[in-house]
Amino acid sequence: MMPVPRYNKVPSIKVGLSIEEAVKIMTSQQSFVLQVINDKGEPVGWLNCLDILKTIIEDSAVVKIKEKSIEKLICPINEEDYLNVLGELSDISRWAEKRGYRLPYFTTTEGNAGILSVSGLLQEALKERDKERELREEAQLHFERLNYIHEELEKALANLFIDPKVIVKLKSIVEYQDEYDLSTGKIKITGVIKEGTYLHVVNMLRLLAELWEQGLMELGVINKETLVNATIFHDLGKVQPPLKVGEVVDPKEAFEPGKYHAFRSALIAKNVYHLDKNVVQLIKYHHHTEEELPPDFPDGLLPMHRLFRLIDGLSAGITRRGSKVNLTVKGTIVQVKEESIHPDYNRCIEIDLCREKVSGEGREETC
Repeated sequence: MMPVPRYNKVPSIKVGLSIEEAVKIMTSQQSFVLQVINDKGEPVGWLNCLDILKTIIEDSAVVKIKEKSIEKLICPINEEDYLNVLGELSDISRWAEKRGYRLPYFTTTEGNAGILSVSGLLQEALKERDKERELREEAQLHFERLNYIHEELEKALANLFIDPKVIVKLKSIVEYQDEYDLSTGKIKITGVIKEGTYLHVVNMLRLLAELWEQGLMELGVINKETLVNATIFHDLGKVQPPLKVGEVVDPKEAFEPGKYHAFRSALIAKNVYHLDKNVVQLIKYHHHTEEELPPDFPDGLLPMHRLFRLIDGLSAGITRRGSKVNLTVKGTIVQVKEESIHPDYNRCIEIDLCREKVSGEGREETC
């Protein structure tokens, strides 16, 4: 059911009364319009103050009134006459509601004046409603698509794992949302993400899927199976401290260095699941920069090592901070645009997987 709009009641006048009596009713009730009724009280028409004014001015008997100065009739502009016409629609509506019966005259701080149009206000409201509806529909479609992707990735993960204990283990490792204090170097825990490491893996696989769609896996230096297996097992040995929302900690003291869980995860991948040596190498050194890699690290794995570290960091931003990531592939070059609720983590970079060349600006995040 449509809501009934608010309105100011228009006073009535009988059809046979004089102009003088009409003017008295208008001025006493401060209304610019009168409803005209017959002897039975039935509405037969309406009377506009402008028509009355026109009739009076055209009468030759009011010459003296015509020549009078308007100075004494001027209503001084006061604070409530000012209106920010570029403001929010809700603010403009409240301004009009406060004026009630008064003429919706307004002036701006620049000196422009006008009469607020009800039809114009209604049109703007309808436009805003339509925009909101479109955004809701778009958000619903986006949510359904993400939900579908998530379900498909979960099915894919279930099919990939021989041992279901791997899923249980990943879901048991939490991730934390935090706020970093630059002055102290400490973080404040703002959220606990249950099944965080599992979500991190799912987000990495989603990023890889986007890159596959753009033809990245067609490069001879990139092996799809190796990257998928490395993604699934790379954080299996991760151990997180039990922290609560509101807790302030030094991350260097509260969390162990990433290289530790990388080494443990590599041992699990090698000794328990007997994964390929290239998968084990990627897992073992995914928290090493290129300069920190040992001399015997295979040169042929460098492109995948660069790519793996990239998607690991991007997924950390998506999982912990809800970052928006856009990836574009041009041959061996991956262009990245990341937008975070924390501007410090915004970045726009370009990485050449085959030439160890990174250009652009932004802060790297790891998980």
